[in-house]
Formats: sequence, C-alpha cells, structure tokens
Amino acid sequence: MSRRAPSIFDADTMLPSADESPETLEAAPVRKVGRPARSTAKPKPTPFYIHPAVKEVLRDISYHKRVKEHDLFVQGLEYVLKKNSYPTIAEIIANAEKL
Repeated sequence: MSRRAPSIFDADTMLPSADESPETLEAAPVRKVGRPARSTAKPKPTPFYIHPAVKEVLRDISYHKRVKEHDLFVQGLEYVLKKNSYPTIAEIIANAEKL
C-alpha cells in the first residue's frame, strides 16, 4: 500500500510542544565521519622543451621498458635530488603535507 503524503495541516503535530523550547533541547554532538579532507593544493604544470630527437629516444625507452614517459621524468628528478643531497620526492611531499 502506498503511504499518504504529509499535509501542511499536519505540521502542527510535528512542532515541539511548548515545554520543549529550543533552549531546553540539547543538540546532539556533531561527529565527523569519513576520510580526512585532501589538501587543496593542485599540482602546478611545469612545461619544458625537449628536442624532438630526444623525445623520440625517450619514447623508445618508455616503450621498451613498458613505462610512461612521465615515469622516466620522475626517475630523472629523483636522480637529480639524490645527487644534490636533497630528500626524495616522497619525503618532500610528506613534509609539505605536515605543514
């Protein structure tokens, strides 16, 4: 059977009684549920020029190693950071998220 739709005339029965004023009613504690909010920082694009011949070599390397060209760029960044005694990309990101 279908349920009857509420009527505006039934609204007075849904209102709190006079002895239940808003001051006497206690609000239930609000509890945050779910995963923590992600950082709102978006990655900033960093375009750089690669000579077409170098791009072809990178494409061949990525094809034969079965990785994306982006992964090769990240490997290069890791190498440069390590060579110059900087922390790894993962450590830099972890430290930035702590702030």
